[in-house]
Amino acid sequence: MNKALAVFVSLMVFCMAAAVTVHAGPAEFKFAHFINPIEPGPESGVWIEKEVNEKLKDKVAATYFHSGQMGNEIEIVKKVRMGALQAAYCTGNYAPELNSKFGIGTLAYCMDSYAKWEGFLKNQELRNELFSSLKDKGILVLDMAYFGVYGIVATKPFKTLDELKPMKMRTTQARYPLAFWNAMGMAWGDVFPALKQGVVDGTDQTENVARMRLADVCKYFTHTRHMLGLFFFMVNEKWWNSLDADTRNALSEIISANLAKARQASMKLTDEADAALKEKGVTVIDLAPEEIAKFKTAQMTVWEKFEPEIGKDWMDKIKAFNAAIEK
Repeated sequence: MNKALAVFVSLMVFCMAAAVTVHAGPAEFKFAHFINPIEPGPESGVWIEKEVNEKLKDKVAATYFHSGQMGNEIEIVKKVRMGALQAAYCTGNYAPELNSKFGIGTLAYCMDSYAKWEGFLKNQELRNELFSSLKDKGILVLDMAYFGVYGIVATKPFKTLDELKPMKMRTTQARYPLAFWNAMGMAWGDVFPALKQGVVDGTDQTENVARMRLADVCKYFTHTRHMLGLFFFMVNEKWWNSLDADTRNALSEIISANLAKARQASMKLTDEADAALKEKGVTVIDLAPEEIAKFKTAQMTVWEKFEPEIGKDWMDKIKAFNAAIEK
């Protein structure tokens, strides 16, 4: 071997060794939420980032982007699918657009309590069926958190469905929440111009969010308890499966432990919410049972509309599960 060739071979060996060294470094774990971490759901990302970097620093390097740093919800989910992000939080309102099975979370009076979702998470068959339903999009759902129980926060009171109907209400622009209001006879065509002008009477939102963000402008909160606010934690499946088993298991444990902590914190906030709202001058209203019954009856047309899309077999499983929880 001549001298020039020897130098070339040595250089190639050095470069290959350097490449191996770089590859052997900690796996990049960039994840995002479009909301700022002032409540337990998005705050869990701060906890996850800290614990991963403390416990798995030789294997995983975590970076949490929140408060819209990586774009809106749709944009960050797209980045997870493309691999630009390894993980993200996705709300229960948007999840049905990815797979209709998630519609059980926004179908009013379906999975409408903490007890149901806590039981669901312990039911491995149901959990696995839902959480693996995004594999065709290259995504796995690992776990979830909450942001409270939905009611109606408004600038004026109502105690009956008839009193609510004339009010101009704002909701998230997703099909299932819109269907909730349409089923109760709300004139959404008249609401949108008022929204642009800022002339609305209220919105459906969780009590947790109402106490943090809306109590200064809306002085009435009415319990309807028609659904829960949900955050699903999803990862890029290809990246997830590229991790060695020990790293994947350790990371999964950290994520699940912190999301469980966030769920407990959200439930505690809900327990304290009535008193906290009253301290801020908000009147909290509980509807009479017969009025709640009217809300539920109105939603049966929504169930019929979306059952073919969600899937009858899946809905039958959820109905049976709910019946067992409600006994």
